[in-house]
Amino acid sequence: MKKKPNVLIIISDELRFDALSCMGNAVVKTPNIDALANDGVLFENAHCAGPLCVPSRVSLFTGQYSHRTRSVFFDQKDYLHPEQSSLLRILKEDGYRTALVGKNDTFDKECFEQLIDTREEFNHFGKQAGRITESDQQVINYLGTETRPEFQKSNGWLKESVLGEGLIDGPMPFPPEQCPTARIAEDAIEFISENKEQPFMLYCSFPGPHWPNVVCEPYYSMYPPEKLPDLEAVDIDWSKQPFKYFVQSQACGNDKYTDLERKRILATYYGQISFIDDKVGEIIDSLQKNEIAEDTIVLFLSDHGDFGGRYGLVGKTGGFQEVLLRIPLILRIPGMEEGKRRTANVSMVDITPTILDLLGLEIPSDIQGLSFKEVLSGERVEHRTEIFAEVGRGTEPPSPIPLEQYADYNNMRTEQEGWCWFTEYTCAGRAIMIKKDGWKYVHHTYDKNELYNLINDPYEMHNLAGDPKYVEIEEKLKNRLMNWSILETIKHG
Repeated sequence: MKKKPNVLIIISDELRFDALSCMGNAVVKTPNIDALANDGVLFENAHCAGPLCVPSRVSLFTGQYSHRTRSVFFDQKDYLHPEQSSLLRILKEDGYRTALVGKNDTFDKECFEQLIDTREEFNHFGKQAGRITESDQQVINYLGTETRPEFQKSNGWLKESVLGEGLIDGPMPFPPEQCPTARIAEDAIEFISENKEQPFMLYCSFPGPHWPNVVCEPYYSMYPPEKLPDLEAVDIDWSKQPFKYFVQSQACGNDKYTDLERKRILATYYGQISFIDDKVGEIIDSLQKNEIAEDTIVLFLSDHGDFGGRYGLVGKTGGFQEVLLRIPLILRIPGMEEGKRRTANVSMVDITPTILDLLGLEIPSDIQGLSFKEVLSGERVEHRTEIFAEVGRGTEPPSPIPLEQYADYNNMRTEQEGWCWFTEYTCAGRAIMIKKDGWKYVHHTYDKNELYNLINDPYEMHNLAGDPKYVEIEEKLKNRLMNWSILETIKHG
């Protein structure tokens, strides 16, 4: 191995932990990611630090929770700054060639100016920076300025009429090689080939299977909706849940979809995953072709999960349901025993200190995560007995609306402002979570709290918060959660 191993981070946006065949999914085909797991170590109980893209990714690179990073939303101010301690800055200062290929949602413009050598950037509507071809522009026009009547005008930060979240019938009208997933792999492979003689850190970030819910053929037809298994836990009593979850249930037509339409969305989601899987295989093969596979640490993960039809929902919201909180996590370390599965609880904030530990670099004192290097090697079985996460901007959301009146209000706001307006509820407020001993407790500002017995109620259908039978366990978890929040704030500023 080189004195300084390469670091390849492959991240897939909104990929649910159980949407890979190596994680037990009996439908979706992911042979290349499965092969990576067989060559490395798969973590069965990995968790994000918060279920929103930007805060989650900033936590990945800093090893800090969002109350420390101050990254709580999607604005530029929430992105990682070059003066912040991060894996990016540490590796750049240690002589690594650095690159972003794919979706950003992590680094601000100063990071690109000071710390990133190669930038081939995409977002959910196509390629945005780097070498943009004429065929890239065709995809941008389709994804970012779609004007068919059935697609509603967006609002706020999206600005244009765009393909949105939810049901979009029909495949993308492009061959696979023209689509962003393939173009990202192409740019990643080119970077690897051009930089194989020096240590590099490549952040390869696929925008899928996040919305817009579109994919090209043959992936669109790969999973016929009518052949998918019945959706899990569709019917839930929203009156017992935080109001913002009910808002999510009404957004983007979620409440109007039939089960078959929900399966169509899920089938497209699975198709996106299989497309990504094919390209992951090509990227991993390129390491072999360039004879640097044994010099490269490979990390595969997602930033958070996706409802995938559970509770009848699409996408994500500001909550900590297992399908949002848990993420796939695979590491392949040269020279380390292969094909192992670990059941230890790990958090996304643990990844940066683990990589630094593997590289023999100093772990900064302001990192809140804990290295799980010894779990990787099999020297230790357990890692965390508690998992914490947080989400939300802290601003007060609008007052709740009676459930029976909400549909009319939602229709009015959507007609005036577009489908994205509902984030006034789902991204406001603040929520913090603890998962411990088979229980999960969530404390919300401005909304109902949550308590679930994950052993008896793995789908989190029955909110036990406020139930006199469980007051003792609720109080115990609440006190621990509040102590964690206060102590972490005091300790790290």
